[in-house]
Amino acid sequence: MHIRQIVETMPLFKEASPASKTKLITYGIVEKVYKGTYLFNVRDHVERIYMIVSGYVVLDRINHNDNLRSIFLLGSGDLINEVIIDGQSSSINAKALSDLEVVSLTRTQMLEIMAQDFYFTQLFMASMAKKIRKLYRQVANTTKMMILEDQVSAKLWKIGHDYGIAKEEGIVIPFDLSITLLAQLVGSNRESVSRTIKKLSNAHLVSIIHGRCIIYDLDALIKK
Repeated sequence: MHIRQIVETMPLFKEASPASKTKLITYGIVEKVYKGTYLFNVRDHVERIYMIVSGYVVLDRINHNDNLRSIFLLGSGDLINEVIIDGQSSSINAKALSDLEVVSLTRTQMLEIMAQDFYFTQLFMASMAKKIRKLYRQVANTTKMMILEDQVSAKLWKIGHDYGIAKEEGIVIPFDLSITLLAQLVGSNRESVSRTIKKLSNAHLVSIIHGRCIIYDLDALIKK
């Protein structure tokens, strides 16, 4: 998709001023990223700020036990790395969960637009606030004893609610959601999460086969 078409049709830019849209069209670069590719890694000095046009991204990082922990899932309309507005190196990895299309601008270009259009300042603040609130919930969940089945069910409900596509067979997750990725998202090991998914599958609530996840009863997951 051409940058002009993206700026004129994407809901993310709907409330931008005409001057900002002109600069987005002038400065913006449209990039296609293949599934499984990392846009950037921890400690990279990233000069460009990425916004998702289509596709899905996971933000992850190795923890102190050398285990990969997936922290955020992002989709269309989300800012990936607004935090680099501070000019520091990246503190997280960004991996494409599907084929991806993004718009990117340099940090300097984005600051120029933000200085002239408060909408983009609000956009950045809202994106950061959303991530901070998610971190608050993650911290709360890791500081109390939660049954793994409840953690997995809640995470599946959230993913299904935010990204799922309703089809005749159930709520289909539109990217590969492997047992390994789910384990990274809840901060557990693959074997334990696999046993939990088998239990949920036997209850005909969800199935994950070769990364294809179908949720058969979304409401039942949150009631667990």
